[in-house]
Amino acid sequence: MIAVLAIAIVAGATLLLRCEGDPPTLSAPEEVQVGRDGSRVRLQAADEGSGVRHLRVSLRHAGGEVELLDAPQDGNLARGAIIREVEPVEIEIDPKELGLADGTAFLVVEIVDWSWASLLTGNTAGREIPIVVDTTPPRVSVESGLTYVRRGGAGAVVYRVKDADRHGVIVGEDFFPGHPLGDEGRSIAIFAVPRNAPADPPVRVRAEDAVGNRTDSRWAVRQQARTFDDVPIRLSQGFLEGKVASLAGELGIDSSDLVLAFQQINRDERARNEARIREIVSTTSPTPYFEGGFLQMRNSAVTSRFAEHRSYLLDGVQISDAIHYGYDLASTAGAPIEASNTGVVLFADTLGIYGGCVIVDHGLGIATLYAHLASIDVNVDQRVERGQTLGRSGATGLAGGDHLHFAVLVGGTYVDPVEWWDAKWVRERIEARLRPPTTE
Repeated sequence: MIAVLAIAIVAGATLLLRCEGDPPTLSAPEEVQVGRDGSRVRLQAADEGSGVRHLRVSLRHAGGEVELLDAPQDGNLARGAIIREVEPVEIEIDPKELGLADGTAFLVVEIVDWSWASLLTGNTAGREIPIVVDTTPPRVSVESGLTYVRRGGAGAVVYRVKDADRHGVIVGEDFFPGHPLGDEGRSIAIFAVPRNAPADPPVRVRAEDAVGNRTDSRWAVRQQARTFDDVPIRLSQGFLEGKVASLAGELGIDSSDLVLAFQQINRDERARNEARIREIVSTTSPTPYFEGGFLQMRNSAVTSRFAEHRSYLLDGVQISDAIHYGYDLASTAGAPIEASNTGVVLFADTLGIYGGCVIVDHGLGIATLYAHLASIDVNVDQRVERGQTLGRSGATGLAGGDHLHFAVLVGGTYVDPVEWWDAKWVRERIEARLRPPTTE
């Protein structure tokens, strides 16, 4: 009698457990947007009670319904599934292959578990996930005509764009964002051809929408070839024992081997500093602050030019190298350093190899950098006028003597300051494209 009762209790408990009524669960996005290139939807089914028995996915749209997945899962009615959570699946939605028209479709998901509920058919969970289909690319029309640009130099293009969430200029693989000019999608993008760009990189206006539809539009661009100097820099033991040892201490770099310390500073710290600079200048005003040509440091002598390839030699042996992305300008010690044009200060602090450093935003992705300053007289977010004193020159950072390292960046890419010092170039290549279109 006791054995029968025990069997009945076990059977009842088993029946109760196997007839559990909790439906399966689904992890999936609430809505999916699909562009011309299609999209992938990640789904994950689970059932904590008896495990997933079957997963079915279909797509219902104006043209009918098509099955995308029919996936029975391992298990049986006696014990259910061994694994309670199914491996995630990715459903590919290709509008062209599936014949989807722009509009709304639905991803229909059905999950069944191994429960004995509903006369052994199991618990069922279902969901309809809206699919917003948009295969129409943005529209772009370029307004500018023939544009000349040098390697290591900058240019500007004006265009009109519609139905785009992101637009600008692509040079090779580098993207330079566009900025609105005020009416009916009229926009400008100031771009650069990087020093290290491939030969004759393709240049085009690109517009993308939220679902990845993309339009590229080319216009007449003439790129002028250019070479850059190779410059040997001879290091002295005094420089290593003084400047390098001191800077290594500030940066927390082991200076027991001064050659290795210099290599780490010139390679690793330089790379960190450049990444930080690009992060800083990624925040820019969509409207211009600047006007006219940019100022060169007063009464200064040029001691190093843009984009030189520097080879650092010790006792005639090269121990490191780098590209020098600016101009070195020297005057008297502690000379006043002036803002080259009107803008807003993005950075005013110490920055690794650059020492005391100020970075000014001039709008439209244009920024100037002033390095090796002995003192800084401005603050972040402060508006500065053309010619206003930012600080005093010095030999901070990795500088071997008192001078200003001056650089210009466009969209995070270094460009030759000579162009921006030329008022005629700024007026004809940049400011002329900021003016409203002429009407007959």
